[in-house]
Amino acid sequence: MTNSDFHDVRSIGPKYTWCNNKEGTSQIWERLDRCLVNSIALQRIPAAMTRHLERVASDHSPIAIKLDEKIQVKRNSIKFEDTWRSYPAARSIVYHSWKKNDFGDHSEILQRKNCRTMKALFFWSKNKCKNLKTLKEDLKKDIIELQNKEADGVGWTNEDLILLRSKVHELNVTLNRLATWWNQRAKARWHEEGDNNSKMFHKFA
Repeated sequence: MTNSDFHDVRSIGPKYTWCNNKEGTSQIWERLDRCLVNSIALQRIPAAMTRHLERVASDHSPIAIKLDEKIQVKRNSIKFEDTWRSYPAARSIVYHSWKKNDFGDHSEILQRKNCRTMKALFFWSKNKCKNLKTLKEDLKKDIIELQNKEADGVGWTNEDLILLRSKVHELNVTLNRLATWWNQRAKARWHEEGDNNSKMFHKFA
């Protein structure tokens, strides 16, 4: 086990995990069952431990492994945002990320292309999409000012009219993007909370 970089996880509970179920001098106790991990796992979950449980249906004790939740390494995943589809630039990012040459078998190539494209979209969107709420308020403010100017009729030009229409169009696009953003999160909450509520309903039904 040592030569293969396998190490025994510390344990609590009964000292032995197997008994031959005989009596007297013929009775034998041994610790035959173990939980083995490699050195990398031990470094990442140093607080891991195993518990030897009660022998019930076998002459072996079941083993349960417990990981310290505070020490577990969490893998952050990037989720596709539906709002990305409304930006023409996103299509270009996908195209240039996807067309790069990769090596390996088909599944490895597909995984690399997918990961690279999602990362490119994510870092692009950090600057592009995070200020939608601020952009909405700024556009509403600009539209109010232009509409007041239009109502007064003082210094109102054709360029102001074009700018007003452009601002209104941009506000509508921004509102649609915000609605898409909120709808995606509402669906995610429904899948998490709605499924739990459904289970509770069936439980009490």
